[in-house]
Amino acid sequence: MKREQGYTLIETLVATALILILSATGLYGWQTWKQQQRLWQTASQVRDYLTFLRNDANWHNRDHKPDVQREKTHWCLVSNRQGSEPCRADNPFTLVPAWPEIALKEITPSLGFYGLRSTAWAGHIVLENPAGEWVVTVSAWGRIRLCQRAGDTTCQ
Repeated sequence: MKREQGYTLIETLVATALILILSATGLYGWQTWKQQQRLWQTASQVRDYLTFLRNDANWHNRDHKPDVQREKTHWCLVSNRQGSEPCRADNPFTLVPAWPEIALKEITPSLGFYGLRSTAWAGHIVLENPAGEWVVTVSAWGRIRLCQRAGDTTCQ
């Protein structure tokens, strides 16, 4: 009597299908996680930039108002003290985001920092990508906070 060794075609196809399904869900999860991390990193980068402007305004007793410059495929934030210079990453008063796929959805037009005791004109900046939205909020006393928007909730 001959005894066959190995797997049947059906067993091999089932195992391959399971591996494919698990790989696809893992890849989707990886992409979503990567988008969430890039959005969070850009929001943190904007928060750090605004903190730099606030500290510089307080230290040198001068005003800083961040302005958005949009180019073909990306955006950047530039302090009004720089004039109308193009977006350059080597300038400390210019923020060029690390991830160009992050969109700047909204910014309060009057947002700014004033040299007197870290005061600011309150406002917010909203960043988004397919993973969601993050809001960078500035209070009238210059406090800068990050908040993740989820669904219909608002950041206070």
